[in-house]
Amino acid sequence: MKRILLLFGLLFELGFSQGFEPPPNPHLATSPWSIYHGNSARQSFSVLAGPTKEDLVEVKLLKGIKGGTSPWTYFTEKYPNGQRALLQSNSTHFYKILDTKSGPRIVSKLKINKDWLKSFGWNFLQTKGNVWYTYDPKYNPAKNQYTRLFKIEDKNKGNPYSSLVIKDTFNFGTIGKVQHFGINYSGQIVFASDNDKGKSDCTVGVLSSQFELLDTLKIQSLGNNEIFGHNAFPIDENNSFYILSSKRLIRFDWDGQKLTVAFEVPYDFVGDGPRGRWAEGSGTTPTLMGFGEDHDKLVILADGHEKNNLIAFWREVPEDWIPIEGQHIYFAGKIQLPATKRFSKKFQSIENSPTVYGYDVAIAQFNGFLGQGKNPLKGVQKVRWKTETNQFQLQWVNTDINMNGVLTYSLGSNLVYGSGREEGCNYYYYGLDWTTGELKFRKFLGRSCKKLFNPYDDGGNQQIIDEDGSIYFSGGGSLVKLEQQ
Repeated sequence: MKRILLLFGLLFELGFSQGFEPPPNPHLATSPWSIYHGNSARQSFSVLAGPTKEDLVEVKLLKGIKGGTSPWTYFTEKYPNGQRALLQSNSTHFYKILDTKSGPRIVSKLKINKDWLKSFGWNFLQTKGNVWYTYDPKYNPAKNQYTRLFKIEDKNKGNPYSSLVIKDTFNFGTIGKVQHFGINYSGQIVFASDNDKGKSDCTVGVLSSQFELLDTLKIQSLGNNEIFGHNAFPIDENNSFYILSSKRLIRFDWDGQKLTVAFEVPYDFVGDGPRGRWAEGSGTTPTLMGFGEDHDKLVILADGHEKNNLIAFWREVPEDWIPIEGQHIYFAGKIQLPATKRFSKKFQSIENSPTVYGYDVAIAQFNGFLGQGKNPLKGVQKVRWKTETNQFQLQWVNTDINMNGVLTYSLGSNLVYGSGREEGCNYYYYGLDWTTGELKFRKFLGRSCKKLFNPYDDGGNQQIIDEDGSIYFSGGGSLVKLEQQ
């Protein structure tokens, strides 16, 4: 087993690819999980092998994380002593965590702001050299409050136990409330602002790593409460990025000097779905599928209809493509997802983004950010894009399992991982066979009936796998580790 893990670790370091994976972004940290959704295409897969036998796994829990839940947990690059740290950033704090023999522990934290209800954030970034970026999204010009981006480093370079320090700050000013960022393949920071639920424009822009504003581009709202800012965005190897609103998908191109709109595709993402506070079109971050020559190149996401559809848009339209009647030429196809049911008027049934490997897509029913309720809805499904027919095809459905977070597929174990709640406030961790959907791994995490900041509750976060085959994910104000023995 150790040899297999070492092999997959080596393949990871070498940028292992079968032609389906995106080219590695050279400016991201060299780590098993360096950015939200795992890579620049937001695919949420790992070459590393996760656990396969529940009796060989020990559950360890780090509590006491102030500021709520961090949706994302990352591994840093290796320090000179061979250690990696884990990073979390939530509404008020930025955390560095080290894993020890007794379990994970906090070694340093920075307080970014004081108001976690009004300043809740979703994102942070890391680049090579253990350099990190987080932010305070507050935006209230009347009170002279503007979104700020912070560049963070270790005070003592090379020391995993070093305290954190803010090295630089960028103030977005009247650009607006900015919550979503990415690192492009030139090492620059790409950002997009909210548009105040259709009351203002969305601004996209590019910053250098030294916080020089290189260019911005405003996108006017189509009206009728078109909403930008609910989702993050993927970036391809040509530095194009894909922004989703509640009414359209837009591709932006960056040539190193100027931002332009390459195309936009109007689409009914809302339809007959919920219209509550968090039901803002699609709940999912667009995910890129297909790389290399002679491959279908697509953008995948779920819509917000009562019965969610998985949607595909072309990134590059094939020469022989015949547009679907009544649809934009960039619309490639859709399939209704069978295991989706609305649980609230405030949220989409599918809020967590697709997990993609090759032309396969796994996606799960959602049950909420703050507690999953007494009887959470169940359902995970996998769909395949058939390149021969340019259509989606259902591969399997598992209606016995609730996996509430962004799923992670492990090539090493051929399992897709996630956690969920069962009867009696009991929480479990699962691994489903990627090929069949059959339950292969089930580990009891713990019992908690707390509705807010439940330590075992995955409110839509990600699962990350390390070189030893252990898995980590964010609970409510906690970090959960499944340590492979």
